Amino acid sequence: MQMYQILILEPDTQARQLLARMVEPAGFVAEAVSNLPAAHEALSTGTFDLVLTEIDLPVDEGLGFCQHVPANFGLPLVVVSAHCDPATIVRALDSGADDYLRKPVDAHEMAGRLRAVLRRARRLPPEASYLPLDKLDLGCLQLDFANQVANLCGVELELTCKEFLLLHTLAKNIGTVLTRAHILQTVWRDDVYDDSKTLDVHISRLRKKLDAACGRSDLLKTVRRRGYMLTEEVLDCCKR
Repeated sequence: MQMYQILILEPDTQARQLLARMVEPAGFVAEAVSNLPAAHEALSTGTFDLVLTEIDLPVDEGLGFCQHVPANFGLPLVVVSAHCDPATIVRALDSGADDYLRKPVDAHEMAGRLRAVLRRARRLPPEASYLPLDKLDLGCLQLDFANQVANLCGVELELTCKEFLLLHTLAKNIGTVLTRAHILQTVWRDDVYDDSKTLDVHISRLRKKLDAACGRSDLLKTVRRRGYMLTEEVLDCCKR
């Protein structure tokens, strides 16, 4: 069994020990810490494959940590929390979390979710087996799949792995409406859960980042009852 290094941030002692015991039989070597300074020190000195964190740190600091880890360490991050209101879940996902688990969590489900996040966010299998490692030059938008780099109007987009795959899928079908089912099967394959709003959240994130780069959130169009489309205006959006 391949072993993965996981950092657990959980303020509650009993919950912290429980999470560590739950993940270790599934192939994770856990280092558990109780506060943000300890987590930052561990990230700076250790090598990890994934971060599992409580969001109640208080919540604003928890959301900041969700943003900090992917942006500064390039690591996938999963929230496990007793906060189960939709607004908090969406804020966590918008901040950078790859998945959100609600306490109390089943050990088998958590292990499956963590493995799914690793498949999605690290090393690219299984995506690499069905998406070509090519470069796309669409006028003002350039995508380098092999290096996971996207530039729009001369601005490098800071995208997560899944956001890049989503944009790549839309860009390869520029001007064509792609159904939700097609996008989910192409980008997420079997790693989407029936109760998930994953696609909606990622579309919203991607649209905001396109808007920040060139002031054109309308480049990513929602076609009601049909799906989503990257419009051909992306070809010369930076010239307008």
